[in-house]
Amino acid sequence: MVLLNDERIAKIHCVDNKEKILSLREISKNIIIDETRRQISSKSDLFCYARESIIKKLIEATNYLPDGYQFLIKEAYRPLSQQKKSFEEAFNYYKIQYPLKNDDEIYKITCEYVAPVKVAGHPTGGAIDITLLKDGIEVDMGTEFNDIPIEPKNLTYLYSTYINNIAKENRRILIECMEKVGFKNYPTEWWHWSYGDCYWAFLNDCDTLYSAIDENEIT
Repeated sequence: MVLLNDERIAKIHCVDNKEKILSLREISKNIIIDETRRQISSKSDLFCYARESIIKKLIEATNYLPDGYQFLIKEAYRPLSQQKKSFEEAFNYYKIQYPLKNDDEIYKITCEYVAPVKVAGHPTGGAIDITLLKDGIEVDMGTEFNDIPIEPKNLTYLYSTYINNIAKENRRILIECMEKVGFKNYPTEWWHWSYGDCYWAFLNDCDTLYSAIDENEIT
C-alpha cells in the first residue's frame, strides 16, 4: 500500500490546467450535499466546490447507481490553511496515542488519515469525500465517515475484511461507480476519491492536472 508520505508522490510534477472550481449543489438529483457539515472541520463555504471534470465525472457515475441510491457529498474543496491545521491536529493526537513511537513513525501514521499539505488532494479541488444514500438514508459502510483507522482491523481501509457483508456490498457499489469514471481511492479511507491530484497522478504514472489553489482565487 502506497501512502501519501511516500517520497515518490512528493516528486510528482505538479501542473494546473486552470480548470474552474464550481459548486456541486443542484448538479443532479442523485448528488446530495451534506449541508450539516457536522463531520468535517472546514468552515469554508466552498466545501462543496470541485473542479469541472470532477463534476462531470460524478454526474456520469450516477448512471451506475442501483435504483434508490444516491451519492452524498461530505467534502470536496478544502482551503490550504485548513489542511495544514487538520494535519497538525492529527499528528498531535497520534503522538499522544503512541507515546513510544518517534516523530517519523507518527508522521507515517498521520498520513494514513490526513494528507500532508504538499500532496493533499482536497486543496486542489480534485478530491472528494463521498458516501451513499439509499432511499434518502445513509447506508452502512462499515464505519462512520472520517473514522480513524485503528490497527489491526483497519475498518476504514477500503478493502477491510472485518466489516459485515452489507457494508462490503455498499462499498462495492461505491467502488464500481467511482472507478468506472476514472476516480482513484486512497486505500485507508473508503470515502476518499480523487482525480487529477498527486495521488491520482502517481497511480496513473503521469503529471497532475491540478495543483492546490488558494481559497481567495476561487470565484
